[in-house]
Amino acid sequence: MWALLAWLSLTHDAQSQESDASGNSHSSRPEPMVFDLVDPLGAPKGEFEINTLLDYSTRTGQLEWSPEIEYSFADGYAIELELPLENTLLKEYKVSLQGIFGKLDSGRMIHGWQAIGRRKNEEKAYTAEILYLNDYKFSTKWSMMNMFGVRHTTLGKSGDFVGLLNNSLFYSYSKHLSLGIELNGEIREQEWRYRLTPQLQYVFNKQAILQLGGGPSRLNEEKKTDWLLTSRLIYSF
Repeated sequence: MWALLAWLSLTHDAQSQESDASGNSHSSRPEPMVFDLVDPLGAPKGEFEINTLLDYSTRTGQLEWSPEIEYSFADGYAIELELPLENTLLKEYKVSLQGIFGKLDSGRMIHGWQAIGRRKNEEKAYTAEILYLNDYKFSTKWSMMNMFGVRHTTLGKSGDFVGLLNNSLFYSYSKHLSLGIELNGEIREQEWRYRLTPQLQYVFNKQAILQLGGGPSRLNEEKKTDWLLTSRLIYSF
């Protein structure tokens, strides 16, 4: 499939590719669905967004969903409040901050950081994460997002450190439709766990975006392969 998409990309007008390759429009870059950005990197001040992630497990039948509110309080800086739920049970409170370091390679690359704090309700424990974000646009059609970081599972106690990885590759088929594949990884106790999610993103207009996908996951504590169906609905103001 990727070979076919690459061929389609090369058939587009080369001049159009050159004029758009700098990636000056951040909203034109697809974003990972599972490991969500607070806002697109470099979002302008005053941008407000609501979205909801839904995960359905075909193994357990459980539905996890996470309504979010996101706001850019300054150019390139945003805050997010998220409420992850399992069926109707509120699992945790999550607050995230995101900022940018700037642009490189004539604007093709934009990079930044994200800090996340969680309060797990059942364990009555707090966790923290810090990540480096790197978004690179190869051409008008191809782009990627990479995230690297670490999580401390229990602040103030003898918690563990977990390495975090997110690697996503996207192909923008048209101004409305993008296809992608996202790999989430966690490294803990000399063991690598993963979640692989092929996905598509459909942009209805400047405000509304729908993401759909699904794939195998071994991020669960049971270390069993779980097949997850996933969607995210985004609306910005």
